[in-house]
Amino acid sequence: MHILGIDIGGTKTSVCIGTESGQLVLERRMTTRPEEGPDKVLERMMVLAREVMAQSGLSDVGAVGIAAPGPVDVKRGAMLAPPNMPGWDFVPVVSYFTEAFHRPVFMNNDANACALAEYHFGRGRGVANLVYLTHSTGMGGGVIVNGRLVQGATDMAGEVGHFVLDPQGPPCSCGLRGCFEVYCGGRSVSLRLQQKIAAEGIATALTAKAGGRLAAIDFKLFVEAAREQDPFAVREWQAYVERLAQGIGIVIMVLNPDMVVLGTIACQTGDFLMVPLKACLRRFAWGAALDACRIETSALSANIGDLGAIAVAAEGLKAG
Repeated sequence: MHILGIDIGGTKTSVCIGTESGQLVLERRMTTRPEEGPDKVLERMMVLAREVMAQSGLSDVGAVGIAAPGPVDVKRGAMLAPPNMPGWDFVPVVSYFTEAFHRPVFMNNDANACALAEYHFGRGRGVANLVYLTHSTGMGGGVIVNGRLVQGATDMAGEVGHFVLDPQGPPCSCGLRGCFEVYCGGRSVSLRLQQKIAAEGIATALTAKAGGRLAAIDFKLFVEAAREQDPFAVREWQAYVERLAQGIGIVIMVLNPDMVVLGTIACQTGDFLMVPLKACLRRFAWGAALDACRIETSALSANIGDLGAIAVAAEGLKAG
């Protein structure tokens, strides 16, 4: 069976055709431009979806899977005011595509979709208990226990990015302070480095790498400077690894998973992150829980958004 997958993002949206086994046939992207409002954006998504189907030689699909930025209401099939898409306060995405295709349509938040993709198509095949951490611009999570996605009472299970590591820590856009995402989300880290360098007049190679523009300092430059042993970057990198280990340690102690899979940042940095992270985890979780848990980078990094949307539909069809 072929599935239409739609991965909605605040910047870009991807539409793909794939199979229940995770084989991608065709994928195309568009700029989302959420400021245009849901009606216009959904209309453009539909146009792109029709084009993808035509280019793939398909006149029909068996189901539609949608991965959307949270929060979402899975039962009502709606997006609920995602922070990076102002004005999308209650958007009934599922009913829109159901009316268009007259096929089963399933939706979940993007982190849960990624967890399902890893479980069905990636590192997690054959693993009963898995946690996926998006580990990218922000920090989100999806949790699978005994082979089933944990949804929660309000579809917010797995929102690990907003458990608090330090109640006296920096403010988070969610309204809390010291969230996991504040310390380990790529956007928050970049902003904090910019502010620290400016406020304390720190001499660092990061400034030169950014061409003298502090606003141009991003996570990629941070990693480059740390690899090159810039003293400031090295200190901040060590602090970053420690906070990441603290957050993952909490996840491991609470859920005792067989596997934790890390997304974009871990995939891009490889052993430079993973080796010190695994060593540091011993400070934040019991040895027995750590020894039973594999800490891995995603096997699907380049296509995980598309495969996540496919997996959402595949899981929905399986559940009946």
